[in-house]
Amino acid sequence: MMAFVAALQMNVAEAFIRQKKQYTPLLFFKVPAGTMAECDEMEKIIKSLEKETGVKVERLDIMRNRAAKSLYEKLVEGNLRSPFPLLYHRESLQRVYGLEDKDLVRSWAKGRLLPVENSKEKKVTVFGGEDDAMDDVEDVDMDELEMELDEELSPMQRRGKEAMKRRMEEGRKKK
Repeated sequence: MMAFVAALQMNVAEAFIRQKKQYTPLLFFKVPAGTMAECDEMEKIIKSLEKETGVKVERLDIMRNRAAKSLYEKLVEGNLRSPFPLLYHRESLQRVYGLEDKDLVRSWAKGRLLPVENSKEKKVTVFGGEDDAMDDVEDVDMDELEMELDEELSPMQRRGKEAMKRRMEEGRKKK
């Protein structure tokens, strides 16, 4: 009888160890419960979303898992926004930073295109019309802007840009 129980325990342990994680494109980078209120709120939103839609979101705790922390640091590299908590979609490469509403998280989970900025304000551009509508817009010095952009180019990119300018000027001269 003892041998049977021991064999049964071994089979259960082996099944647990061999159990493969099911692939999901959805990642949720979080911290342990109670550490950060935003993560706890986002966890509630994700749990309800999983129940409603049947999607599975993989949770990665960056305080307990070194690999998760390393991946998180790669994903937020160079980002100036508040990067926590983070939802990342592997297939659409879209990210949701911080605590967001359920509708945005649902769109993220479905892989839909998210707005560039998560602001509630809508920018309105007016073409033509009143002259005083454009008074508050700053004048942009195009030469200064081009110089700033050129500073970011590699030497090879700079040479390519100069070659393109020469070809365009030669094309204008032929006409």
